[in-house]
Amino acid sequence: MVISLRRSFIWMVSVVIFACLFLSGCSMKKVETTTAESYKVTDAIGEVVTIPHKPMRIMGTSPAIDTMLLGVVEPSRLVLCYDSDRDPVMSYISEDVKDIPVTVPFRGISMEIITRMKPDLIVASTYVKPKELELWKSMGYPVIVIRGPVSVSQVKDAVTLIAAAVGENDRGERVIGEMNRQLKEIDDTISKLDRPKPSVFLVSQMTKYGGPGSMYHELLTHAHIRNAIEEAGAVNGELLAQELLVKADPDFLIVSTDRAGDSTGAGAFRDKFLSNPAIQKMRASQHIIALDDKYIYASSQNCVFAIKALANAVYGPLFDLSDEKQIKGF
Repeated sequence: MVISLRRSFIWMVSVVIFACLFLSGCSMKKVETTTAESYKVTDAIGEVVTIPHKPMRIMGTSPAIDTMLLGVVEPSRLVLCYDSDRDPVMSYISEDVKDIPVTVPFRGISMEIITRMKPDLIVASTYVKPKELELWKSMGYPVIVIRGPVSVSQVKDAVTLIAAAVGENDRGERVIGEMNRQLKEIDDTISKLDRPKPSVFLVSQMTKYGGPGSMYHELLTHAHIRNAIEEAGAVNGELLAQELLVKADPDFLIVSTDRAGDSTGAGAFRDKFLSNPAIQKMRASQHIIALDDKYIYASSQNCVFAIKALANAVYGPLFDLSDEKQIKGF
């Protein structure tokens, strides 16, 4: 009798444990529901993403994505922003994000932040590690991926995709329309110049950045400026040897303007580079152009202003940038 009761007890415990495990396993699965408000978007990597409703708690994964988002949605729809979003030297959206309470460092999204913010849409780029994307998706967050832009055309594609994902297609079209208007103005103005194209070299702490295949090179191309990195035979991702730079003999050196609280050491890197005796002998050392980072590292809809700023720097005041502001579709 005792043995029979013991067996019955063990069997009942086993059933309970199995039921708990089964229910637990089911709760871990992502359940996709379709409602009258839901819609589907195909992202840049071919994933078809179901968005349950027009998102109101959106999280971007880079300052450039935040900038594109704020071209089509109000700041109240973003759950966080990046520290560089708040820096007017680096950002066009410093005023837009001033009331967003949560700030994260450029490379600092943690799982704790994501679970606390509970976004109803995450907009990521192809620079985000696939393992992170899969983790977010497995937790049930809708995630769309844009291609990290290295061309103006890819910026337009990203804006269009983001606008579709947030349910604001018309706003996206207006952003693209303004970009096209300014690009035509740029080409019409610069094409009338009857003078040789100058060459420039970017002095950047990102020593392998700036060659063909980068967004910076695309900006120079639209500004009708030659890239000394290309003329030295290098591409984006390659370190340009000093002797090749000297041989390329650019007309100008482009550096970043100083920023308050420069924690990256960019200013020290620039000063050390310019103090090099070989660099000081170059004619470009007498023609140094300081530009805000938002013009050098521009990969949002506002890249049209970067093209204008670069052109002004080498050709003179061709474009009036006094009324420059974030391009929005609303």
